[in-house]
Amino acid sequence: MEALRQDAQRLAPELVAVRRDLHRHPELGFQEVRTAGVVAKTLTGLGLEVTTGVAKTGVVALLETGKPGPTILVRFDMDALPIQEQNTVDYASQTPGVMHACGHDAHVAIGLGVARLLSAHREELRGRVKFMFQPAEEGLGGAEKMIQEG
Repeated sequence: MEALRQDAQRLAPELVAVRRDLHRHPELGFQEVRTAGVVAKTLTGLGLEVTTGVAKTGVVALLETGKPGPTILVRFDMDALPIQEQNTVDYASQTPGVMHACGHDAHVAIGLGVARLLSAHREELRGRVKFMFQPAEEGLGGAEKMIQEG
């Protein structure tokens, strides 16, 4: 457990950078093309089985441990809101009228961090982990569309 905590602490600067990058480039529901690309590239680099284009812009990845056990699903939202950012931070939204006011930029960064940690420690796990990066959580029915697509 201590090794996992130390690995998580080492990831912090990278995850802050990912979160700030996503914050600079927010995308509305079902338009999360850039975000989905960042997610898919990262998950593919971890050696996970990645499916893109689920419910248009959703991404699903599977971590197989090779050992019997349960399958768990962890879900992360990706979309931003149609809000003009008023902050003056260096990572403020560069998209007029769109902002990650809902925290989904952090949600994606956390999801990628969880995927990195679990992938690095897969030999200690049993079963399978599905990572679901959902589009259009903010009232557009992204979850329903992902369920409809299986």
